[in-house]
Amino acid sequence: MNNNRNKQKLIILEQALIQFGRTVTYEQLKELLSEYKNINDKIYKLIKEGWIVKLRRGLYYISKLGSLGFTSVSNYKIANLIGEESFVSFEAALKFHGLFDQSIKRYRSISTKQYLLKKLEGVQYKYIKVRSKNYFGWNEEDVDGGIARIAFKERALIDLLEYQRTINSVSLVLEKLQYSYDEFNQDWFFKYLGKYSKVTIKTFGILLDLINKDSSNVYLLLDKSNTSTSYMFSSSETFNSKWRIYYDSILEEQVK
Repeated sequence: MNNNRNKQKLIILEQALIQFGRTVTYEQLKELLSEYKNINDKIYKLIKEGWIVKLRRGLYYISKLGSLGFTSVSNYKIANLIGEESFVSFEAALKFHGLFDQSIKRYRSISTKQYLLKKLEGVQYKYIKVRSKNYFGWNEEDVDGGIARIAFKERALIDLLEYQRTINSVSLVLEKLQYSYDEFNQDWFFKYLGKYSKVTIKTFGILLDLINKDSSNVYLLLDKSNTSTSYMFSSSETFNSKWRIYYDSILEEQVK
């Protein structure tokens, strides 16, 4: 009995894949399930049994047919689908631009709305809400035959300093600046850094100093009348008088 039911589900989802692809809407599922009396109950059971995953209201992802050889939807595209008003940034964006070679299990996006964290096939999709004025620095890119909204590499780098900053994220930014600074659009940094927090501006400036790059344009972004002290991390103990920020001296060891 269970085998017959599973076979029925496979046939329905195969039809969905052929007609609509790996992501399907409620209306499309409703069309395929029209012979069932309680369509909503059927969709609920498909979700509960893991055949499909709800990305957001009215949109689903077919998750149990990978063995049939269908091409998976790009993780970048899935991130965009879950968060309609978002673009992928941070490490995942750097990876798209060829600046991060590790596997990605967490796709973090910048968004203008609050979306719940979603985990799909071992990959986590997380969204950081910003004001509309800070929703910039991205482009529509070709990814695996589809289109996805992905941050410029410059934006991805600064986001690593601004949001949920850790010693690992700052160390990653320092590494990319040290070995790939000329690959970045430096004018972009100087144009948009002023939209970020004072701590991020100071952090970026001190990182440029550590790799002996000109930080004068970054320094101009600071209000010199404000002599307050900042902390790169709550545990930072080494003080830099030029930028008036406490930082972690381990960053100096990294560039030696």
